[in-house]
Amino acid sequence: MVDSISVKGIVLDTSLLKEYDKRLVILTAELGRITVFANGARKKNSQLTAVSQKFVMGTFKLHPCRTTYTLLGADIDETFIELSYDIEKMAYASYACELAGYFTQDGIGAKDELNLLYVTFKAILAERQSIGLIKTIFECKLLDVEGLGLEMTQCVKTGVETDLHHISLSDGGLVNDAAASKLKNTFVISDEAIYALRFILSRGIAAVYSFDISIDTYKEIERIITKYLELHVDRHFKSLDILKGVFF
Repeated sequence: MVDSISVKGIVLDTSLLKEYDKRLVILTAELGRITVFANGARKKNSQLTAVSQKFVMGTFKLHPCRTTYTLLGADIDETFIELSYDIEKMAYASYACELAGYFTQDGIGAKDELNLLYVTFKAILAERQSIGLIKTIFECKLLDVEGLGLEMTQCVKTGVETDLHHISLSDGGLVNDAAASKLKNTFVISDEAIYALRFILSRGIAAVYSFDISIDTYKEIERIITKYLELHVDRHFKSLDILKGVFF
């Protein structure tokens, strides 16, 4: 029996248990999304208190149980504590955690999802782009990581690479003018939106936030990705309620 293992991860969520314990959901590169119990983490002077906080990234030392893990300790890389200082940043980061958790599961490595979450936290804190655009980029890139990326280089019906002015979300990508005339579920997409989505899908995770776009183009791709995400997600995310309650 293995006494302990070490995994790289980010704490997606926490909940209180009994008087002194916590239940953690951690996204890990090696094991995917796992449930971890931090016994005594709420006790005064516990060595597990600092590492049992939401958004903390580090290397976690765990004792494997049947379907869960017990936290033995951790080496913290970053706490991302600044995300908790601003309710908007905290809500968007929490939403990113919820969505990443939705697409991952125990036993299946999630290195790309973990890296995407990390650069997303960094982008939120850097404030070089609007936080709404960061959300849309995250959703688009996460869908791509999960094998659900939109086809933005050619017509999904014919393979043609010209006259691409329409998109069909139910078919998963661009449709050329001739094919669009025979379909009922397409709508027009601008060249600027096509370019923006191509950029997101073609860049590596580390570079996915290295651009900015006009507000009109952002709003266009936001509508597209929101509708496309709804086709692949059947869960309501609590963090979005926080955003709607405060900012809408």
